[in-house]
Amino acid sequence: MLSTVSNWMYSSEAEEELDTYEAIYQGKKPRALTEGEEKSTLKVGWCYPEKSGKLLEFAESEAKSGSKPVDVKTVDEIKAGLDEESTTKSQKVEEESVEEGKSKEAKSSKRVFPGGWMPLDGTTFYVRFGPNYASTKMKKPSKKAFYECIGVDCVASPKKISNIGRFYYPSTGKTKKSSEKMSKIPERFVFALQLPDYAPSMMSYQSDGEGYTIICHYQLTEEAKKLIKDDKVPAVGVLRRFLDAVKAGGGPQKTEHPLYLRPKVIMRLVNHEALDLGFVHRKVCGVFNAKPFLSRPEHTFHIANDESYFEIDVDVHMFKYFQRKCAHSFRDKFSRAVIDVGIVIESQGDKEMPEQMLGACQIQCLKHRFFGLVSEKKSELNKTEEKKSASPSSPTAPTNAPPPPPPSTSSSITAGLAKKLGF
Repeated sequence: MLSTVSNWMYSSEAEEELDTYEAIYQGKKPRALTEGEEKSTLKVGWCYPEKSGKLLEFAESEAKSGSKPVDVKTVDEIKAGLDEESTTKSQKVEEESVEEGKSKEAKSSKRVFPGGWMPLDGTTFYVRFGPNYASTKMKKPSKKAFYECIGVDCVASPKKISNIGRFYYPSTGKTKKSSEKMSKIPERFVFALQLPDYAPSMMSYQSDGEGYTIICHYQLTEEAKKLIKDDKVPAVGVLRRFLDAVKAGGGPQKTEHPLYLRPKVIMRLVNHEALDLGFVHRKVCGVFNAKPFLSRPEHTFHIANDESYFEIDVDVHMFKYFQRKCAHSFRDKFSRAVIDVGIVIESQGDKEMPEQMLGACQIQCLKHRFFGLVSEKKSELNKTEEKKSASPSSPTAPTNAPPPPPPSTSSSITAGLAKKLGF
């Protein structure tokens, strides 16, 4: 009964054929990735290029066959809607200003084909703006993002892969040593969104399994390099302190350090009106669309030894049940959805204001059947290191040895009393 009601609440009026992991990849052999092996190095855009001939051919074949076209607004329509509202909503509080943010960035006004992506400069995202943000809650459009998107890859895997950037940008193993300010800001930034494909359960908890990873690759812009050298922009200082904290920790970071809790993700569903959303999805979209959320504690940070890149992984496998349920029931909409994704490091206090976007891009109409199938295969060196780290540093008692008896409180009291009485 409850499952029937749940499915009705989350489902749309017109059910679509799902591109599930089991239907597409069951029985197929994934491409094995082993850290340190040259053949495991991936190229940006290897499975999800910006202009894919296969994707365009598929879109054209769908159009010729009379299939329902992708119903998304053209860029000109989005621009017109944004311009009409910008004069009246630019100074309002967060709940009103975030609704205004609709993507106006594109290179053409043609309809969007399935499987595309494009970079955004971040200026259509609203971020914190001082002074006195705590009381005014004022937000304004961000300045241009520090990083520009240079590629998006989407992969399927039987288990989630953390720090997938190491297969794109193999580290030399040598720590970069330089007195230049630029050395503190890596040239590349990787944002990975890990999505489960299995259904969430209220009765049991599963934190890993079959799923997909959306990988956004970013390159530091020339304008950002100048800002970093000048070191006068507050957001640059926030980014530098965040990276310094990650470097000091060494390796994947998932702790309660104040700076580790600051990354925020902004996801904006551009064409939600054309997707025939169910009741719950409409409510969630009305409240949270384009609203920033802190990715803590379901995120991890990675930085290369040579500081060539740093990575933020957001693990949806670890989200709460309701969030995972919404994401899972949205799978049938990914093939027609147009989503703007932005990342920003939270600023606190007037000295750190205004915020500035770290990177942004638009992902258009994801088709699971085009994802590359990969799996992580640990090298023998990594297995040996894991065994060493798992082995105890000091010898332990045999497993069959009886546990030591607990200290007796009564005997200690008796001994102390006897000593006082002179026995």
